[in-house]
Amino acid sequence: MSVKVLCLTQGPLAAPSSRYRVYQLLPHLKTHGLDCVVSPALDDDTYRRLYQTTGGSRLAAFNAIRRQRQQDLQRLSDFDLVWIQKGIFPGLTASLECQIAARRPIIFDFDDAIWLPRHGGNPILRFLHRESTVQKILRRAAAVIAGNNFLADYARQFSGNVTVIPSAVELARYRRGTGTAVGWIGSRSTLPYLRSLAPVFQQLGITPRVIAAGTPDFPADFRPWQMETEVDELAQLGIGVAPLPDNPWERGKCAVKILQYMACGLPVVATPVDVQRELVRDGITGFHATTPAEWRDRLQQLLADAALRQRLGNAGREVVAQSYDLPVVAAQVAKVLLAV
Repeated sequence: MSVKVLCLTQGPLAAPSSRYRVYQLLPHLKTHGLDCVVSPALDDDTYRRLYQTTGGSRLAAFNAIRRQRQQDLQRLSDFDLVWIQKGIFPGLTASLECQIAARRPIIFDFDDAIWLPRHGGNPILRFLHRESTVQKILRRAAAVIAGNNFLADYARQFSGNVTVIPSAVELARYRRGTGTAVGWIGSRSTLPYLRSLAPVFQQLGITPRVIAAGTPDFPADFRPWQMETEVDELAQLGIGVAPLPDNPWERGKCAVKILQYMACGLPVVATPVDVQRELVRDGITGFHATTPAEWRDRLQQLLADAALRQRLGNAGREVVAQSYDLPVVAAQVAKVLLAV
């Protein structure tokens, strides 16, 4: 007899966090006896207007979310437990989560430092943000799944049942990279991280390949991100880069782009910030770089040595196979859900 799970995700399949933390796991969870039904807070059209263009109304989106979650409250009796991905209104209110927790056990899954106000974005949302809201959700959850140790350390202040489960990639989907381009994949909001390397690219005389939902404002070989083409685009790269500032918000990130590079057998140059330091093992799966000089030297070294690129890339792909492949991670999630 299967366990019926209502999955409340922040977004539809196109939303990276929801896709990696929930959607892609569903077929594997079913094999573990978990029958999951997904209810996204935002539908495809609303998500696209808000995050992939500039024409969305946040007020209209909030009203739509509230209507959807009220409908979800009406059908809680059909489910054994509720899996909440990153919160319904993280940092603003926990009223719906508390209503759900009063009737069904909830599992709270998060892969960002959502207790912190986000940099940029809507100033009203930054003003209304309350860390106490996130703490309340953590206290009410029957179990918490954190995407990395930094997030788990925070959650353990408020919950006695916290498990670290990393994000995963489906290794079988990724082909080995066959190109030599230095590349980066990410969202419109994270493009400023890559912009910091523009002077380094200029010194090396290279144009980075950028796969993103937003257009870069620096010289780049730009490829608009599409779910259907991202794997093919990544397979054309030769080196993956992951610059990141060492700030509290960034320490909460779960480095999916690095997992994608490594799944393609690409060597990675990355800033050694929390999870990125763990994934990119200096001299084994890639290189660490902090200063512009280090970035320049490491990229120059990889561009000049095809054998080195292959050796580091092979090691990275093996790391993914052992610890971050989708079936491996899905089994860990299933264990937490079934225990609750």
